[in-house]
Formats: sequence, structure tokens, C-alpha cells
Amino acid sequence: TVTEGGYFQSDGKFDVNNEEIQHDIANIDNPKTVFGMIVKALRYRRENDIAPFAVLSADNLLSNGDVVRDVLVGLAREVDTDLADWIEKEVACPNNMVDRITPKTTSEQKEFVAKEYGFEEQWPIFCEPFTQWVLEDNFPQGRPKLEQLDSVTFVEDVKPWEYMKLRILNGGHASLCYPSALLDVDYVHESMEHPSIGPFLDALEHNEIIPTVGPVPNTPLPQYWALTAKRFSNPTIGDTIPRNCFDGASRQPKFIVPVIRDNLKAGRSVDGLALVSALWCRYCQGKTESGKEIEPNDPQWDRLQAAALRAKEDPVEWLNELTEVYGEDVATNPVFVESFSKALRLVQKSGVEAALNEYTSSSDIRTEMDFSDSSTLPL
Repeated sequence: TVTEGGYFQSDGKFDVNNEEIQHDIANIDNPKTVFGMIVKALRYRRENDIAPFAVLSADNLLSNGDVVRDVLVGLAREVDTDLADWIEKEVACPNNMVDRITPKTTSEQKEFVAKEYGFEEQWPIFCEPFTQWVLEDNFPQGRPKLEQLDSVTFVEDVKPWEYMKLRILNGGHASLCYPSALLDVDYVHESMEHPSIGPFLDALEHNEIIPTVGPVPNTPLPQYWALTAKRFSNPTIGDTIPRNCFDGASRQPKFIVPVIRDNLKAGRSVDGLALVSALWCRYCQGKTESGKEIEPNDPQWDRLQAAALRAKEDPVEWLNELTEVYGEDVATNPVFVESFSKALRLVQKSGVEAALNEYTSSSDIRTEMDFSDSSTLPL
């Protein structure tokens, strides 16, 4: 895993001109990137007639195995075309979906471990009890019998599970984080208990996110969302809002923009998702509603903040600046442009809660949002 933003992608394609990639091309025996290291290792195996290993990405990317293959082959082709052909033909990169909320370690968690267990652990890992791993069964050299574990499933096509998880769960995180930050909410479980944020997310999931997810074998989507809402409300894992806000320029085009695109194609409303985008823009203006400074939280923060400040007067400035995030088709779609502009103006004029409540009041909320037993989650 190298996070969603670690695959050297530009406009959905491998960016061969990236400075780190260019270094590895010129210095494949001393690479800087993980992909350079993998290519070097595969070259060694090929030269010594050793069967290749499978390369398994567990990052939150649609078709993560295909993305890994594209990067490895693209990098190798700049080094040795025969090696690239061999990787393309012989190296398995199974697509898979892994699901377990595991927040970044905090100082509070270190203190908790020291107090409760007597260990001065420098990097304790806190995570939820829920686990799910769905893998494409593509391991030519063999694999462990992981299917003996209750939470692991091997399938021919992972896509239905990928869409479900990336859109309902990751899209849920990407939708609640910015209104939470703007309202000085610190944790995801607090967001779910908030009288405006929790109901907004529930309405958004049912009205605009779930309709874009196709059928998933043996998984009713409303039930999956209900379980996800329960998982979000678990206070034990301490999932922070800043973690979920980080690197929106990489996360929004993976978790939110594709859902907008599919709804536009289907002629469905995008008002809630446009509000999510407007709240991201408002967040990038750099102050919460209480006037608290928002610390830079994106590798492109300076650019995002400049665009967000220009958008105060003209919301389209945000979309014009971020065409590589939204894609030309979404950034210039008149339905989305109008909805985004209206949402941003409403947020700036009436505030975050008013904007959330206006959307929620016009929607049918179907999930019973009961968090009374959120610390005990079913597996």
C-alpha cells in the first residue's frame, strides 16, 4: 500500500514525466520509488529464470491491480522493452478490495497503550473489528489458502465489491469530512452523531451514491450502508476528520467525481454531491465557521486555497482551476456547474448547517440512525 495518491497518475494515466519516475528510469539499479524497486526485483527474477511474484495492491483504487500493472509496465518500458513485455505477459497483478478502517496513529493512542498496558509503543495500530477482503483469484504461481478465513473471499470479478466499498464507504468519508472540519468536529463518530452531518450523509448515500452501485452478490446495498454507518459511529478507533480531509485533490476524483459523472449520465440529481464539492472548496478557503485557521492539508494546498478564495466571488473559478480533478466533462457540465455554484453561494451566505439541512429536508431518509451500541459491531 502506498495510498491512493502514490501511483504517479495524471489524468487517469501513468505519469512517466514525474521527477521520481525519471530518476528511476535513469537509475533502475538504485531506485527511489516502490515501483522502481519492484521492477528491479522482477528484472532480477527474469534474468535468473525465477518465476515472478504476484504484485498485490491493497490501496483504495478502482481496479487497483490494473493500475499497478500500468505503472510497472510503463516504467519498465522506459528501461527495457523486453522486460516490459515480460511483465505484461507473466506478472499477475490481482485486483482486490480490502476493507478495514485503520486510522493514523495519534499521540492519544500511544498514551492509552502506555497507561493501559504498560508499553511505550511508538506506533500502535488501532482498528475496527470489521474485516473484509475480496480478491481476484489470479495467482499463477500459487497462493496461501486464505479462503479458509471467514473474512476473505476469492472471486472472478472484484468490481462489484470495489464499487460498493469505494463509493459507499470511502465516498461516505469523503462526503462527511469537510462539513465536519468546517464545524470544528474532530472525529468521524462525532460527525455521525451531529444533528446535521449524520442525516445529510444518510440522505446522500440513499439518493445519490447507492443508485450508482450495481448489484453485489449476496449483499443488499442498503444493509451494507447501514453497517457502514454503524462502523463510522464506532468511537473506539478514533478516526480523525483531518485524516479524511487530507489530499482531497487525489481522493475526490476517486471517490466523489465518478459518482457525479454516473448520476449526470443517468439524468439523476447531483445536488448533494455538488454540495460536497462546495464544502471542499469552502474548506480550502482556510478557516472554519468559527474562524479557526485550517492547517494546510493537501500537497497542492497553496493552489487549492488560491482557487477557493477566487471562488468566493465566482464559484466557476474553482471548477476551471481543477479540470484535472473533475474532468472536462464534469467541470463544464451545465447541470453540475449550476448546482455547485448554488451550493457554494448557499454555504457562504447561510452557513454549513443550513446548507446541509436544506438538502436533507428535501430528501427521503431511510436508515434508522441509532448509535446507542456503536462500540459493538457485527462481523
